[in-house]
Parts: sequence; C-alpha cells; structure tokens
Amino acid sequence: MLKQLVSECLIDLHIIPKGPILIKSGVATISGPDMAFVKVWRNGREEVYLPGSSLKGVLRSHAERIARTLNRAAACDPFAKKEDDMTFCGNCFEERKKQEFEGKNSDKINQLVYADSCPICRLFGSTWYAGRLATTDAYAVGKPPAPQPRDGVGIDRFTGGSAPGVKFDLEVVTEGRFKTTLHLRNFELWQLGLVAFLLQDLKDGLLRIGASKSRGLGKVCGEVQEVKLYYLGRNVPGPDAGKFPLCGVGALAGEQLAGKYGMEPRYQEMADLPEGVVPDPGLGLRTTYVFPGDSFPWQAVAPVWVDYAASYAMPEAMAAIRAQAGGG
Repeated sequence: MLKQLVSECLIDLHIIPKGPILIKSGVATISGPDMAFVKVWRNGREEVYLPGSSLKGVLRSHAERIARTLNRAAACDPFAKKEDDMTFCGNCFEERKKQEFEGKNSDKINQLVYADSCPICRLFGSTWYAGRLATTDAYAVGKPPAPQPRDGVGIDRFTGGSAPGVKFDLEVVTEGRFKTTLHLRNFELWQLGLVAFLLQDLKDGLLRIGASKSRGLGKVCGEVQEVKLYYLGRNVPGPDAGKFPLCGVGALAGEQLAGKYGMEPRYQEMADLPEGVVPDPGLGLRTTYVFPGDSFPWQAVAPVWVDYAASYAMPEAMAAIRAQAGGG
C-alpha cells in the first residue's frame, strides 16, 4: 500500500510482569520441563524473551474487543466459519477473487483490499494485507530473568478436581523488564487513536499474555518510554503557536490517492506541543518529533478512533459476500 512513505510512528515500550507469565517454546524437551519458556540465543547466552508475534496477537485480540464494543461491524472474526456473517476479511477476499478480481492489476486489487477491509484488518493485517502495525521481539532490559519451575496438575472436567495421574511441570518468568517497539507506518489518525486505547489498557494491567491465562498467569503492565513521530515530504505543516500537527496518511498523501484507498483526507488535528519537545527538520525532507516518557498527546487522537469506529459501515461488496455465505 502506497509506494511512498509519508509518516511513521515508533513507540518504545517496556513490558513488566506483574505475576508469573509463560510463553511456551513449543519444543519438546527430553529432561527439562513439560512446558518450557521460549528462549533465544543472544549476546553469547540463552535468554528468555517475548516474541513479537505473541505480543501482536494479544494487541489484536484486545483491539477487536474494543472495536466490537463500539460497533460490531468494525471487527471481523478471524476464527469464524466462512458462512458466518462476520467471517474473516481474508475469506471474503478469496471469494471476491473468484468473482471480480480477474483482470484487475495488482495496484487496483491492493486499493480494494485496503478500502474494504474492516478497521482491525486495516491496522493489523490479514491473509491479503500486511497491516500498518509491526511489533518487535521484546528482550530483557539489563540482566535477563531466570525462568522459575512450577508444578501443575490436570483438571477433571466432570468433577472439577484434579485428574489422577495427570501432573506436569512448567517454567514461568515472574520478574524483569522487557523492551519492544511498536512501528506504525503510513498510519491513519484513527489507527493511532486505537493504539492509544491499547497502550492505556496495557498500562492499567488489563491485558494478559502467554499461556494459562485462565489459571492466573500472564498479567503484565506496559510503560511507554518514548514516542518518535516522523513526517516525510516538503509540504508537511509545521508547529504553530505552541501546537503541532497530527496528520493521518490521507491528509498527507492527497485527496485523490486517499480516495482510492478509502481513507479520510480530512483527518488532521492540532495538539499542544509538550514543553521541551522541539521538531527536528533534518535535511528538509524528514521532520521528527521525539516525546519522552508518556508525554505524547494521546487524548488528541483517541476521540478520532471512537468517532471512526462508531460510524463505520461495512462496505457493500463485503456485506454481499457475507450475506451469500450465510444464505441471507
């Protein structure tokens, strides 16, 4: 999507366990625990880490809940059957490929896929689209914590008690601090607003990661360390009277291009520029804003997401495919 780069946002985030967490390696061990914590060889040693794919999956699931709270149509269901009325956007495009994509060039197909995807697939991607948000692996800050052994027993689903002869052991991490980076590229302003809600809920400890969450594992909290905002181009508006521009890709790319991708070209806000934050014009084509800690004005973009999600209407082509699949 877009053969030009007009905006980027990098969010440095620390994730702190607030109890035992377990992200299973998926590799069987001969003499070790039944459920080993995922590890990587780094800096000459083996250490635990939090995979970026796991973190992105947690963020997507929570974003879907937020979207459906505002508007059921704002989030498809990746796990729904093909005949469900909110089946995954990727399933719908597979059907549309047979019916209407024949003969269209790749640029036109890319525009249709982005324009007709639900808001969650627009941000996180689908089987047809890579998404605007990338999440790096989270590595320990300082000395990596050592995983701790725990014992567990199987549960009998009929009695609710322990199942005889079903015992296992696992590794958990209970301390430390892990650093990851969220990378938004060519983002719409409502996408930045949705990320604001995700970061707030992560800060409040409302998200759990890893395995055995129903057993009490996985509680974490997040701390934003720094936000870097980049605008690229010669005609990017600058700060004015103590305020700076918050622009979606539609406003930066131009109304004609924005219309092809179903973007809103008018999404632009002016927010208060925090004290001490000075824009760096670089060499004239890249303007950089660096917001230390949690000083980024998230409150200016959060309402944009709420308004966008609440007023979102499923595109007619997607509604028709889902109606056909559901027999409606």
